[in-house]
Amino acid sequence: MRTEVEHNENHVILELQDVTYCYDGETLPVWEHLSCCFYKGKIHAISGPSGCGKSSILYLLDGLVPHMYEGELTGRVLLEGEDITSVPPRDRCDRIGFVMQNPESQFCTFTVEEELAFGMENLGVAPEAMKGKIEEALAFVGMSGYEKTDLNNLSGGQKQKVAIASLLVTEPEILLLDEPTANLDPQSRRQIFDLILRLAKEQGITIVLVEHNIGEILEEVDHILALDGHGNVVARGSREAVLAQGWKLRQEKDTVGAAKDLSTEEEVLRITDLEFAYPIPGRRKKDPANGKKILDGLSLAVRRQEFLAIVGENGVGKTTLMRLIFRIFSQDAGKIELFGRPVESYRKKDLYHLIGLVFQNPENQFIKNTVYEELMFSLKRVRISQEEKEERVQEMLERFHLAQEKEKSPFVLSQGQKRRLSVADMLLTNQEILFLDEPTYGQDFENRQELMKDMQKLVEEGITIVMITHDLSLVRQYATRVVELEDGKVRKDLPTEAYFAWRREETGKEEQRDVCLY
Repeated sequence: MRTEVEHNENHVILELQDVTYCYDGETLPVWEHLSCCFYKGKIHAISGPSGCGKSSILYLLDGLVPHMYEGELTGRVLLEGEDITSVPPRDRCDRIGFVMQNPESQFCTFTVEEELAFGMENLGVAPEAMKGKIEEALAFVGMSGYEKTDLNNLSGGQKQKVAIASLLVTEPEILLLDEPTANLDPQSRRQIFDLILRLAKEQGITIVLVEHNIGEILEEVDHILALDGHGNVVARGSREAVLAQGWKLRQEKDTVGAAKDLSTEEEVLRITDLEFAYPIPGRRKKDPANGKKILDGLSLAVRRQEFLAIVGENGVGKTTLMRLIFRIFSQDAGKIELFGRPVESYRKKDLYHLIGLVFQNPENQFIKNTVYEELMFSLKRVRISQEEKEERVQEMLERFHLAQEKEKSPFVLSQGQKRRLSVADMLLTNQEILFLDEPTYGQDFENRQELMKDMQKLVEEGITIVMITHDLSLVRQYATRVVELEDGKVRKDLPTEAYFAWRREETGKEEQRDVCLY
């Protein structure tokens, strides 16, 4: 990897000059007459509400706009003074690396080792040099020993780390990061932020970071670009200059979810002694020398109207547990009972009328060409009139602020809008239990609060919520009970207030709350 370098405080490495861009098929531009500079070896944070065009700036810098995402572009993109507006992404990748919001969308191979080697092969790196680079990059992101692991068997946070490592081996001058810590537990998030700081300060890599919660890294950010909801620049410059303009930090409220006595409520889900291991590629599922157990004797129960949060470090089995409940995979041992019946006894169609899953990556559940059609498709087999279907869909469009986006493809929405659409999709069919896998990923402060208040209302109406999340500030505010997993088992199962009291005793300090600019 790169050696330590000196950098000029005022060396502009990337510049946008008077840029206006409108996606093909849209009537309004993402932003108009946008001009800004990015400085060599510095850390830049781009902030603003969901849908304001933050990710689109990264697409423009990488060349995805306008070469893959077509539209009308005016203005120029300069790389060290050279106009690269017409240069496609493939001819920028030796200097500019891009980690997208959904790391799966940029994977090209099957295993961790192959993924890291892929980029180097395209750049002509000698085979004998690859092994050392791969080992070094994986050590950097805390994933040593995962070389042979199937990418599909990684947790969301681990996939994000592999995506970052796959770029580090190509030694880029500029690294674009779109919400790089959104799927990470607090410890892993801190590791990634520390990594970002080291890349900038020790190796001179220029960092351009889109991040909603910048509290943990704010003191290390050199420059801030803040946009409003319409893509207008409302603040830009050094961190000190932006904060001096009156921009402040807003923290999540210090409240704790209300405790409820649900001991008399119906038990809707019981999991007993659950075991599961992902098979190693090329081996049979029952091979005794198969992969490490992800779940190893896990047991828990859920009662009606609970707002349960399942937490734990990346890779402890949270998402795997959801896959087993929904029969995407079958457990190796143990039982999963839904309303007193084994989940295997339900036809999948009937099972999915009882329980709904909001995916960690919303794109995985979209199948139609427009937002409106996507929502209507959810009601295809529901026996109600067409008029009632249209009313339900319109209600969801208004409730989740998607009415203006209803004719757009779900795949061109911002990450926050995709998340809101995925939740609306599930709520249309009135399932009794709603499972949320990282529900606030990609959401700004206001949208996260609004989404979670909607979930709270559903609980009050009789719905049971089971939420997988790393966002402990939201757990504190909204969950009634917390289950922490470790080594494939339940480590702690406590009411929310008791859980955070236990964490304070364990760590000797208060939890850091989410912080954003406003």
